Amino acid sequence: MVDNPNEAPSEALVSKIVSMPELVVEYEETKGLESIEEPEKVAGLAEDAAPQPDATLEDEEEGKAAYRPGVYHPVYIGDIFNDRYKVLNKIGYGRYSTVWLVKDLQATVDGDASNVYRALKVLRADCYGHGTDTFEREILRCLRDGSREHPGYPYVCHLIDDFEHQGPNGTHVCFIFELMGETLRSFGTWFLLDGKIPYEIMLRFAIQLVLALWYAHDHDVIHTDIKPNNIFVKFCDYSFIESGYLKEIPVPQQDREETEYRPVPSQPLRWFYFDNRAKYSPDFDITLGDWGVSSWTTKHLTEVIQPVLLRAPEVIIGAPWDASTDWWNFGAVLLEVFRAVRMFDGGVPPDGHYETREHLIEIIDFFGPFPKKLLEKGNQDLVRDLFDDEGRIKDAEPSEGPGLMSETITTGMGQSLREAFVSFMNLLMKIDPEERPSALDLLRHPFLGAIQ
Repeated sequence: MVDNPNEAPSEALVSKIVSMPELVVEYEETKGLESIEEPEKVAGLAEDAAPQPDATLEDEEEGKAAYRPGVYHPVYIGDIFNDRYKVLNKIGYGRYSTVWLVKDLQATVDGDASNVYRALKVLRADCYGHGTDTFEREILRCLRDGSREHPGYPYVCHLIDDFEHQGPNGTHVCFIFELMGETLRSFGTWFLLDGKIPYEIMLRFAIQLVLALWYAHDHDVIHTDIKPNNIFVKFCDYSFIESGYLKEIPVPQQDREETEYRPVPSQPLRWFYFDNRAKYSPDFDITLGDWGVSSWTTKHLTEVIQPVLLRAPEVIIGAPWDASTDWWNFGAVLLEVFRAVRMFDGGVPPDGHYETREHLIEIIDFFGPFPKKLLEKGNQDLVRDLFDDEGRIKDAEPSEGPGLMSETITTGMGQSLREAFVSFMNLLMKIDPEERPSALDLLRHPFLGAIQ
């Protein structure tokens, strides 16, 4: 770890970080392309790990009511899927799937547990075949079968296998993935920095996310849902599955004769994927996962995308959007995971409920007025109601909020790091999507310094 985490890393550390982006230079030239409290449990490879508000011990996680025709498949420990994958425990769940630790019964056992243990994601029956199909399977296949020479390929959570499973509630599309340790939603809690990920690790993660999005966009895919719990930390040591997880984590008791299926609690792999004595090592890697609501550049799954507070300006006002929306989304997430600060709130008194108007005021306070040419492409009823002739919000109070250069937002940073970070954010988060940078622009920026 560097002596001062608020300043530039040491030369030795830079050499480790820049070893990935050196591949970027080679690719560009040859292809010619112009925190320690126990955290809440998170769902590995599932869409939304937030606990259900009405969940109880009797109504675990996704809830008993969701086990009905067209929705979730009842999975039991010991089930074998596709004549190959044996279920060992539940490791996550989301609005559209449950996720299970499985053992590949056809894997070659040669002491390398990475080939033996996988994650099984079982989609709800209504994800396919009901007229509103997600593009997830097709996009995952495209990303897996794309250019392995691309520097972003290793930082996408790739599909290993897919198949369909027939159950009492319908036909379920199933995915097999490489196991992941946890998501950035909880990763920061390993460090004694108020939940902030150390600079040298965050820099590495930021570079890897840029590479992952570059790869996706080069393959005509827009993620549309970049948030901390869709960014996964890779396994560092698979031996902990057998030596730790399978020995220490209890297997849930289930009754196959029950008349009503009872969901079981998730037991994430968070504590069993690296030696926490080495948590300050800069050698962690991440992948961008959960492509369940992703779109093609040529065909959108839906026009209303992204987590509300991470939503790009063009999406908020109902204007057309493209792959550049991912860059805005990435910028807002970067501040959240790097500094444990949410850039936007959108809350209004007295109860703090969200309002679009307030969100737009916050965006303008940080990044300036909306350009006329963008407003002309948006929902004209909304534009006339909210915006004045200068691209600002009508009757908005003068800004009293802190700017990006303030200690409140970029807390704990030294001056040189703060200036580089704010410059990077201003480049990344252009209100006009046509002005947003390319992946190479970002990799060349001094904050990342990935291409020298």
